[in-house]
Amino acid sequence: MVAVAAAARALAPSSPASDPAQLADPRRYLAMAGQHYENFPVGSWLLPRVARVHLHRIYAFARTADDLADELRDAAALAAFRADFLAHLDGSSRDVPLFVDLVATIRDCQLEPSLFTDLLDAFEQDLTVQRYDLPELLDYCRRSADPVGRLVLRVSGHRDAQLDRYSDQICTGLQLLNHLQDLGEDLHERDRIYFPREDLVRFLVTEDQLRQPHADAAVRAFVLHWAERIGAMFQAGWPLVQIVRGRLRWELRAILRGAAAVLARIRAEGGDVLGGRVHLSKGERVRTVLAGLCSARLPHFVGQP
Repeated sequence: MVAVAAAARALAPSSPASDPAQLADPRRYLAMAGQHYENFPVGSWLLPRVARVHLHRIYAFARTADDLADELRDAAALAAFRADFLAHLDGSSRDVPLFVDLVATIRDCQLEPSLFTDLLDAFEQDLTVQRYDLPELLDYCRRSADPVGRLVLRVSGHRDAQLDRYSDQICTGLQLLNHLQDLGEDLHERDRIYFPREDLVRFLVTEDQLRQPHADAAVRAFVLHWAERIGAMFQAGWPLVQIVRGRLRWELRAILRGAAAVLARIRAEGGDVLGGRVHLSKGERVRTVLAGLCSARLPHFVGQP
């Protein structure tokens, strides 16, 4: 209970994590998502209720651990969180309701524990690593983003290596798209640049340029280059939408419509992610969901429509 109690003491009072007892109530898990801006939430009402319950537990696990790393910068609390989780997993502890419920999900859905420990590894890395080259960045996304997509597939009844590869393309793309939107914020607030050092050098972009209120021509070129690379990842992962069964197909279509809308917004701002409006409003996110429900066609991920 140590790690969850640490989150309770230090996180904002308005957060559901500010009261560990609230984590005993599965109805509170989804409320945690409302405390954070998310372009691409998983476990929405588009999925069946049973799947939503499992995914909300997974979200609560990931969100709490991520906050211990990114908001609190508390390595000791994150280590305790890992130890508590592993103790519940091996049956030696049963005192944290979130972990009790999550272990039930892991057993019911036959989830690989490595997908959860990979997430924790990535959150721990955020405490110590602030700069990346390309192989390091892709390895980080493999552990910080790709497990989420694989967990969604497992909860929805899909176990297939090719589907995992499609999912990894989508999830890495979503992670990078969030990092691209938050390029300036990550540097200002966390002294962190996720994008490869070699690409910054190639586009003649310095860290001082990334600290400015608006992107100059070099930064814009760098951003638009990465927008195209990310769009190509979504396009490579699109076959997953056509293969999966049931309502998961709707969820994926809605998520990828949202991703295409963000890419279009970044292009419309000329790549100015430092000062332009590159996050979707709530109304715009709702419209992308509706578009995903109404249309099965491939969105425009790469270049202009």
